[in-house]
Amino acid sequence: MKREEKSDLISALQSSLKDANGVFVIENNGLTVHEFEALRNELRPLVSVFKVVKNRLMKLALKDTNFEPVSDMLKRPTAVAVATDGLAVTKVLAKFAEEHQNLTILGGKMDADVLDAAGVLQLSKLPSLLEIRGTIARILVEPASRLARVSAEYGKKEQ
Repeated sequence: MKREEKSDLISALQSSLKDANGVFVIENNGLTVHEFEALRNELRPLVSVFKVVKNRLMKLALKDTNFEPVSDMLKRPTAVAVATDGLAVTKVLAKFAEEHQNLTILGGKMDADVLDAAGVLQLSKLPSLLEIRGTIARILVEPASRLARVSAEYGKKEQ
């Protein structure tokens, strides 16, 4: 890779890190190209970048960003996911790692917390924002629907 290409890659990574709410690092210990492509396709709508990057270049891109602590995880050949929806990415990575033993989640950073592999797996068990909104809507609507059912039954008794 030429020097200009490296600087372009670093600047592209830095620009995607500005809009990110999470960065996750995984290690590929023998996934086939087909399996890695399947993971990439699952992550595509949830990330701005998912690629295998030279650790030195990624460390340069992470420098002076909120995600700089992630650079400590970049020791062996890794792939980096720069997430636009961090919680959804943890769910996809945890599910994929469970199905494919060759994939190792090293950790990441989401919001203010640096996460190890156990932290990423724990986050993956939380409900998504959409599920939480649905639960809140159901809680708010339930008393009114019960009142309507009781009123309807009361109205049937008088007839």
